[in-house]
Amino acid sequence: MISQREKGIYLSFCTAQIVLALLLFGLFYLANDFFRGAWLPAPAAYLQIMAVMLLAMVMEAATRPDPQRVNAGRAQRRPAIGLSRRQSLWVAGGFALFIALTRDTTISRLFLVGLSVLTFPLFYITNRHGRHWLLKIFRLGDLRMKLRTVVVGSEDWARSVQEKIDGFRDLFDPQPPLICRPDEPVEDLLARVTASQPDLLVLPSRELPYETVTQLLALGDRSGFRCWIPVEMSRRHGRRFELQDLGGLSVLSPPTLPLAITYNRAVKRVFDIAVSAIIIPPVVLPLMAVVWTIQRFNSPGPLFYRQQRVGENGKIFQILKFRTMHVENDNEARQASRGDQRIYRGGGWLRRLSVDEFPQFINVLLGDMSVVGPRPHMVAHEREFEKYHELYGSRRYVKPGVTGLAQVEGYRGEVKDAADVRGRARYDLFYVKHWCIGLDVRLALQTLGVLVSPPAKAY
Repeated sequence: MISQREKGIYLSFCTAQIVLALLLFGLFYLANDFFRGAWLPAPAAYLQIMAVMLLAMVMEAATRPDPQRVNAGRAQRRPAIGLSRRQSLWVAGGFALFIALTRDTTISRLFLVGLSVLTFPLFYITNRHGRHWLLKIFRLGDLRMKLRTVVVGSEDWARSVQEKIDGFRDLFDPQPPLICRPDEPVEDLLARVTASQPDLLVLPSRELPYETVTQLLALGDRSGFRCWIPVEMSRRHGRRFELQDLGGLSVLSPPTLPLAITYNRAVKRVFDIAVSAIIIPPVVLPLMAVVWTIQRFNSPGPLFYRQQRVGENGKIFQILKFRTMHVENDNEARQASRGDQRIYRGGGWLRRLSVDEFPQFINVLLGDMSVVGPRPHMVAHEREFEKYHELYGSRRYVKPGVTGLAQVEGYRGEVKDAADVRGRARYDLFYVKHWCIGLDVRLALQTLGVLVSPPAKAY
């Protein structure tokens, strides 16, 4: 019920933002008349630009990640800045695409740039405070947004749930909780619930007898109030769950990750294939000749080094790299370290400039890897690293990448201690939870900078 209400609030909020943005467009157009002393030419073209702005905002709202939808209009400063930047870029991108396709010279480029800049403060202010204002308008319109809410259960249970309810007073009207005893007759409890006249009754599923829970649900159906049964794992441990329906079987599952959505996976796969097709012919193939030549003089043997790594959902695959170590060495599984004697002359240069990693774009083309994602490790290392972070295995929910957020942030090369593992895992888990195609593009571009100026840990 509340999730549906949240969707309604989100749609109302997005509609209000679009209306305000169109008003800003009109005011900015009129301001040009005041300062320039003449109307902008081709007013019909500006109506087309307004339609482009409307379409860009609708598409942005439709493709917005779920965490940003839930917090629409009540975000803290940093999330509000990120969401506002996303919206402004969508608007600016719509303008740029329209101009590129139509090549309309009658539209002022300065007008489009100025309008794109002005949308950011509008989006930021509304993203920070708009939800509060919107709900206030709803209450003034007598839409009765708040639900008279009663919590029933043991004292400790009721107190823990009441604290959560109190944090959402824009949606709830919390009433004093009904503390019940384990041996309280069900008739007495039903009478007390009826006397409290709730719109919403929150009750435990485990602390009350099954028959009592059943009769409370039936009372709600007869009397016209709603019943909530909180998920105990969520209440006690802060774990989030979503209700999924499997042919009539309702199950609770963790929140859907971005790359669990088929559309997002298809977009990412198209990006991976496009980047691999661009890099393999002009870069990887010539590098094969260069590396082969270096190997012939310093360490004859196979061009590629193949090793089993852990991929998406724990699938084992063979990763491809240019061989940078002697064929005969004491331990191929040991991580490379500074001054490692296993690395042949010239191999250190290949590793420092990440030349040895380029064959992994073949893995990307084959579908075992992605351009961007958590770096894949050997099975032995995976089992060791997962001891140092309780959510480490969540990295395997997505395909491993040639590069990743952790690598761009400086976590590259040898893993020396538990702090290294936790640092990498923190960035990898952020990527898994907040993936979007824009993040992939940004990390791919940032990786180019890392190649030009390798960090000190690149060896």
